[in-house]
Amino acid sequence: MKRLQFDRGRFRGQLINNSRTHETALAIISCPYFGNRGDSVNERQLLEALSRKIGKIIVFSFIPINRMKMYGHEEKYKKQQNILLINLPLIPLPGISLLYSLILSLLTFLLDRIYKFKFIYIRTSSLAFAFTILKELRKKLIAKIPALLEDELKFKAPFGCFICWLASLFDKIVLRNAAFIASSSPILMQEITVRRTVPKGKMILVPAGINLEKIRKIKNEIEDKKEIKKREFIVGFIGSLWWWQGVDVLVKSIAKLRDMNIDKPVKLLLVGDGPERKRIEDLCTMLKVNYSITGFVEHDTALKYLSMFDVLVLPRYKTSTTESNIPIKVIEAWALGIPVIVTRHKVFEFYGFKNYEDLVYCEPTPESIAEVLAKVLFSANLRKKLSEKGPQIAKHFDYNLISKTIIEVLRQT
Repeated sequence: MKRLQFDRGRFRGQLINNSRTHETALAIISCPYFGNRGDSVNERQLLEALSRKIGKIIVFSFIPINRMKMYGHEEKYKKQQNILLINLPLIPLPGISLLYSLILSLLTFLLDRIYKFKFIYIRTSSLAFAFTILKELRKKLIAKIPALLEDELKFKAPFGCFICWLASLFDKIVLRNAAFIASSSPILMQEITVRRTVPKGKMILVPAGINLEKIRKIKNEIEDKKEIKKREFIVGFIGSLWWWQGVDVLVKSIAKLRDMNIDKPVKLLLVGDGPERKRIEDLCTMLKVNYSITGFVEHDTALKYLSMFDVLVLPRYKTSTTESNIPIKVIEAWALGIPVIVTRHKVFEFYGFKNYEDLVYCEPTPESIAEVLAKVLFSANLRKKLSEKGPQIAKHFDYNLISKTIIEVLRQT
């Protein structure tokens, strides 16, 4: 008998050893199953882990209509015999997710007559709301609310306020009717409860996680290369280049390191792409920062880049989502033994992660990041300590453990 604890009473989950059953489940996710962004990677790894506990999962995944061909040629994930993947085109029209919710709820009602779904897992309330109308569906519904929309997007359209109001409305409908509410952290659930409503269903903690088997393969591949003495420190960032990631602040901090007499040159490696890319490139050029941007890469490739870092830096600004979630890249860095510098968000303190032991805290300012970066890069002993502690933390975020917790909660009902 194993136990995975998240250090808060209501979210403690006892894990059971169980073999795969002949049950079937349904999952509807608002992102491409084959995608390489954090939301896609998290949902894919979660569903893969869950599929090993039950007989089959039918997955409806949404893909932007202009990228259907690209994702349609991905074959490597189609070999999972216990996942039936159905890709749906995401048409860029206002309210399209609401239409999909209505259509898919009716289709699911009919499919449930055949498959008798063990559970119905849906990411985002705009896709889940119609499933709360029918009693047969809502009693099996696990609705995941990954964020508060008004904190995530800067609406420039004249209907921005209306969109935020609508998102809040659907959150409230789902919170009042779904049998289970999934959240990435207790802190986010608390924020949802304060700003939306108290959920009537059971709460399930579904944090970002990792596939430890995949991590082990990456570590084995790069083990020999670790012995090569590098001529420069590689300070890295992984993720989409959005305003809230604070990459502009990271660039400015790298420029400040030039005055701190670091014993090797520092290179900034940005793994990702996004709307801020041009601004970041211009800033690097202006400040004469040695940098490289990979653009979007596959998840496995991103892990290999991550393994090259001397330190991962995530100077994200403070929003309800960043304050509440441990990003998958932090857990992957821990698993690979890469030291982590991150903004002092509430979620890290909630779990009790200690400064200069488990990770290193900073504030999203150039001065703060430069100061802690210098300490990490100057001290080989500190890097070694952080590198050794990381894998011990990461193993608690294995999706095999998280999926067992979910199955146990479902079987208690």
